[in-house]
Amino acid sequence: MPVVDPEAIKKVMLRRNYLFKHQVANQVGISYDRLAQILVGNETEVEEEIVARLCNGLDCERWEIVIEA
Repeated sequence: MPVVDPEAIKKVMLRRNYLFKHQVANQVGISYDRLAQILVGNETEVEEEIVARLCNGLDCERWEIVIEA
C-alpha cells in the first residue's frame, strides 16, 4: 500500500484554499475521521483508492503526496 506524507497533503490543501478537514473529506469522498487519522500521521499507509481520491479531489499529482520507497 502507498504511504502518504501528511505534511505534503496539508500543503496541497492550503494551496487549494481548503482550510478545514471537513471540506477536503467532502470533496474527496472519504470520512472525516479517516482523513483526520491520515493528517495526524496515525494512518499514513492507505489504499490506492484513497490516494486516487485525494489526488482527484485536491487536483494534485500522486508524487506530491506519496512517499516513494
